[in-house]
Amino acid sequence: MLFNSIEFGIFLPIVFLLYWFVINKNLKAQNILLLLASYFFYGWWDWRFLFLLGLLSLTNFLIGIEIEKNEAKGKGKIWFIAGLVINIGVLGVFKYYNFFIDSFIDLLSLVGYSLSRSTTKIILPLGISFYIFLSLSYIIDIYKKNLTAGRNIVEVLLTLSFFPIILAGPIQRPSSLLPQIARRREFSYDQAVDGLGQILWGLFVKVAIADNLAPDVDKIFLNFSDYSGSTLFLGMVFYTIQIYADFSGYSNIAIGTAKLFGFRLMQNFAYPYFSRDITEFWKRWHISLTTWFRDYIFLPISFSISWRIKNERILFIKTDHFIYVIASIIVWFLTGLWHGANYTFIIWGLINGFFLIIYHLQRKPRKKILKKLGVNNNHTFLVIAETIITLFIIMIAWIFFRSENLNLALKYIDDMFSSSLFSLSQVLTKKTLLLASIFIIIEWVQKNKEHALQIMGVKSRFIRWGIYFSVVCLIMFFGGGGHKFIYFQF
Repeated sequence: MLFNSIEFGIFLPIVFLLYWFVINKNLKAQNILLLLASYFFYGWWDWRFLFLLGLLSLTNFLIGIEIEKNEAKGKGKIWFIAGLVINIGVLGVFKYYNFFIDSFIDLLSLVGYSLSRSTTKIILPLGISFYIFLSLSYIIDIYKKNLTAGRNIVEVLLTLSFFPIILAGPIQRPSSLLPQIARRREFSYDQAVDGLGQILWGLFVKVAIADNLAPDVDKIFLNFSDYSGSTLFLGMVFYTIQIYADFSGYSNIAIGTAKLFGFRLMQNFAYPYFSRDITEFWKRWHISLTTWFRDYIFLPISFSISWRIKNERILFIKTDHFIYVIASIIVWFLTGLWHGANYTFIIWGLINGFFLIIYHLQRKPRKKILKKLGVNNNHTFLVIAETIITLFIIMIAWIFFRSENLNLALKYIDDMFSSSLFSLSQVLTKKTLLLASIFIIIEWVQKNKEHALQIMGVKSRFIRWGIYFSVVCLIMFFGGGGHKFIYFQF
């Protein structure tokens, strides 16, 4: 079921009314309702994969209990490893089977062996990368004793399948979601209004911005050899806005929907394109994923390596820099692979990892150079220049993310930086440029808020409702045709 569908527009009010006006005094009944609603929401896409979600959630529920029960006997680690194998194994089979088989066949062909490609193609279950990471968080936190294994099956199953986040996040840690599910929730008018505003903003950026950009982006990327360098540059810019509007739109709808039921989810986007450097960008973009990789991959790898290295330098590199480089390469390789079974995603991840490493290595020398030059770190020109450079790096990386294969990505970049880069663009939709400009201006003005329609502080009810009405009108007039969310493919 899509957030931007009529079905969801019917589904949400029904669940909301039952939740707050029929069973509002019974926490157990509320949780059962949300669990059934979550399974209905997920099964609407393909009921067959609902069994996978339910079975995997039940398995993690039982494994969590066994990890805790057997910890004192020294066997908790066995159950923990079993949980990792099951979860990662399921993700590997469904998401990477086709990729690894084809890659193996391609590798053999390089040494003269020829194998026929399998005609068996495994369908990718919707949202599998997200709910697998939820499950991994659950058992990892239990093993690390950061979370007590849940004994209430409804509460745990709901934690691992809560409908606002099940398809595309945020990847809300069970350690913060499970306690919210376990305790009684009171209706808050202000929270509900804020949630509705966040849903409205999410719908606007998805339907009016991302979906209107999609046709131009598809046309340019699919037929880029027919266009000038300036048009390709515009296509890169359009996609940069599209993917942000699409994914942040989903996250805003998810977070806003959770607020309607009394839940607080983590912010997933914090106006990332206004970032001054790439490190800041990744603290603002898909925050739930980057913090997941930081806490469960980057930090454990860094600590593991640091305990084994006693020298101050390795290969003439300071040990702390060496550890950062190794951990970053692994994390960003996995981050790219998590996004999809394609080399383009891996290269996209490694590009971001490379520039993060460069930024990390140059921080201290940069401070010394600025001090010698007498330039203030917050000088307006310096801030603007670094923000533009950062955004340009991100946009180039998005070309790999959007392209079907590496050859097409490299050819797109080569054609873009041709002599026609400074010619008049062949694709210039005034409506699209107008909507994109409105989007960017509003985001800039509201960049210190949790979301752009967080206007509860505006005292005049007339102004508030005028803003809401204007956004609704923009959605109605400029709705782009109900495209699927981009991150559903991951």
